[in-house]
Amino acid sequence: MGYSFILGGTKGLGLSLSLESQKRGVEPIIAGRSVDNYDVLRLFPPGLKRLAIDLNDPGTINNLWNIRDLDMSYVFWVAGIFERRSFVDTKFSEIDRMVNVHLNSPLKVLNRLHEFRFYPKPRPYHLVTIASTSSFRLRDNESLYCGLKAAKAAFTRNFAKEVIRDCPGSKVTLVNPGGLKTPNFWGKTKQDISKFMEPDVVAKLIWDEVQKQDVSFKEIQILRKDDGNPKLEYGPRLPETPLLIKNEAS
Repeated sequence: MGYSFILGGTKGLGLSLSLESQKRGVEPIIAGRSVDNYDVLRLFPPGLKRLAIDLNDPGTINNLWNIRDLDMSYVFWVAGIFERRSFVDTKFSEIDRMVNVHLNSPLKVLNRLHEFRFYPKPRPYHLVTIASTSSFRLRDNESLYCGLKAAKAAFTRNFAKEVIRDCPGSKVTLVNPGGLKTPNFWGKTKQDISKFMEPDVVAKLIWDEVQKQDVSFKEIQILRKDDGNPKLEYGPRLPETPLLIKNEAS
C-alpha cells in the first residue's frame, strides 16, 4: 500500500491521522518539527520513518530528498498553528510565522513531493488537504488564520487539476473540519473545547472517506454538532458574508 506522508503528523489531528494510518497497514512518514519528541516516539514502533521539517526554517525542506525513492501513496497536508488576535495588533514576525506554517513552506513541500511522483515517470498518489471550516466561516479576530485556511482550500481545488493531469489515476480530498479537542492547538486562548470533536474520531472518518473515494476529487465538511459529535457534509460551502453596520448618522 505504500507510505502515507503526513506533514504536521506529530500533534493534534496530524498525530491521530498518523496512528490511524498505522492501524490500516499504511506505514506513516511523520514530518514535522517535533518528530524526536518522546511523546511521539512512544506511540510508534521502532523504525518509524520520521522527517524533521521546521516550516519556519525553509532549509529543512531539503530533508525531503531522503524519502525521494519511497512509494508515497498518500500525502496529508495537515500542519497549522492558531492565533486569535486583531490584525492591527499582529506583529510582522507573527504574520511571517503564520504564513510560513500554513502556506509558504507547505507549498514548497508539495511542489517537491509532486515532482517526486511526476519524475522520472508519473505515478499516482492521493493528496489529502486538511483545511478548516474557518475557510468559509467568519470569526472574530481571526482574519489572518481564516484567510490562510481559505487560501489553502482554494489552492487545493485548483492544484487538484494538475495532480490528476500530471499523475493519471491520482485523487485529491479536501477536508474542512470544525473545532477539535486539541489543547496544544488552542494555546492560551481560553477556548472552551469540552464539546469539540475528538481528533481520533475525526481521523478515522477522514481515513474512511479517503480509502473509499471512487472519484478524482472530493470535498468534505466535518461539522461539529451541539453534542460534540461530527456531522459529515459533501461538496463546497459558500463563504459567509459580513453583516455591514450602517452608519447611525446616515
